Parts: sequence; C-alpha cells; structure tokens
Amino acid sequence: MKEYYQIHELAKLFELCPDTLRYYEEKGLLHPVRGENRYRRYGIQDVCTLNIIRALRQLDLPTQAIRTYLERRSVGETIDLLEREAGLLTCRIEALEEARREAEERRRRLEHYRQVAELRPQWVWEEERPYVFLEQDFFLEKEIDFQLKRLAQQHQDYIQMLGSQCMGAAVDENSLKQGIYNHFSRVFFLTRPGLPCDDALPAGEYARLYYRGPYEALGEHLALLYQWIRQEGKTPAGPPLELYRIDAHDTNRVEEYVTELQILVKTERTDGGR
Repeated sequence: MKEYYQIHELAKLFELCPDTLRYYEEKGLLHPVRGENRYRRYGIQDVCTLNIIRALRQLDLPTQAIRTYLERRSVGETIDLLEREAGLLTCRIEALEEARREAEERRRRLEHYRQVAELRPQWVWEEERPYVFLEQDFFLEKEIDFQLKRLAQQHQDYIQMLGSQCMGAAVDENSLKQGIYNHFSRVFFLTRPGLPCDDALPAGEYARLYYRGPYEALGEHLALLYQWIRQEGKTPAGPPLELYRIDAHDTNRVEEYVTELQILVKTERTDGGR
C-alpha cells in the first residue's frame, strides 16, 4: 500500500478537481505534507479526513463548522454532530414531502384542465381568495410573464412559478372601455389561507369561460363572455380576470394552453358582502 498520494491521485479517487483539494487546504481542513520537490503528498489520514469532509458538505455544513469539528473531534463531538445531522435530514425529508405534494397537485391540475370544455360560459360561486399582486399603470400581454417573475421573486419563500399556485392577470377596465383588450392593471398569484397576502379577490358569483390557444384571442372570448352575461340579465361588478391554468410553464404547444376568464357579477349576496 502506498504511504502517500499525489494531488491528482486523490482528486481522481474522490472525483474532485485538484483546486477543491487546494481550497480545503486553504481553509485548514486538509494538511498535506510537502515532498522534496514541494509537491503535496497526502497520507491515509488525509483520505479519512476527506471522507468526513465530503459527508459533511453533503449536509451543507460551512467549511468553518467542518474545521471546528475536525479540530475537536471526539466520540462526544461525533454524537452531537450525528444528532445535528438527524435534524437536518428530518428537515430535508419534510421538504421533499412538500415537493412531492406540490408535484402531485400540479399533475392533478394539468389532468383536470386539459379536459375542461371550452367556450361554454357558466356560473360559478367563488369564496374569497387571498392573493399577492403587482400593480402598475399597464401591462401588455407580452410583458405578463416578466412581471409574474418579478412578483414571484418578491414572495419567493412561498410562491413558485412551477408550483400549484394559480397565477393570473386583471384586464384594465379603462382600456377595456376603449376597446383595448390586451392591457392589464395587475398580475397576481392566488395564495393559500394562512400565507401572507396583499388583498383578496371578493367572494361572489362569477361568469366563467375556458378557452384554448394563444392569448391573442382574449378579445373575442371576452366579448363572448360579456354577451352571455347581458343575456343572463346580469351586470359586471369587477374587471375581467385571466387565470392561466395551462401555459408556457407546462407546454411549448400554444394550442394546449388553457386560460380561464372570470368576471364578477352583481348579486344580492355580492352587494351585501362588500
């Protein structure tokens, strides 16, 4: 058995680059000796130490904490470390479980919305929906994804662009009166009860319409929904909402996009609750 190993041999053994070993030395984690030619020479103890370093790095322990452990290493210190490791692993398991639930919820959402009937107006009662939003003068349709990303960054602790939260936009009512359908007053993410929110979409009766395909068709579909509302003898009570049920985050086929339009209408229950 060799007594010492050169840096490239140790790097290959652990599938690391030599610079990583030099970094560990710089931080005081490894202590190779120098040969006559000043080349680094690593012994068996360095191999054992590197095993420990890699295991602790996988737990995201900072180098200073690893150095402290290596310098004070004892059975008691190792027991304390293992207890800490168990706690970290428990947190990771909980995070993975939450990620699994998010993935399953997203899968169910996609399965549901890819089968909905389009262009069939209907009434739906919505309970109050908390949400976070970003509001400016106008958003053009092409800017919505950028603004949603900005909003997600502001709430990155609990909003995920690929999570199960629904995202959407509100059509600007003043532009709508001028026949302009592709201007928006705000973008938003619906959140969950108990999470921070900026406001809430009001509870009430909403006219709903699903459509597939590009967003450029928004104008004709909004016109269809407004016409149906009038035919039903109802009066709009809020701006049209676009809810992006299947979008570019789910598919690169525009024909698979599913957008839900909602318009709150006046009812005794709506008026009485405002």
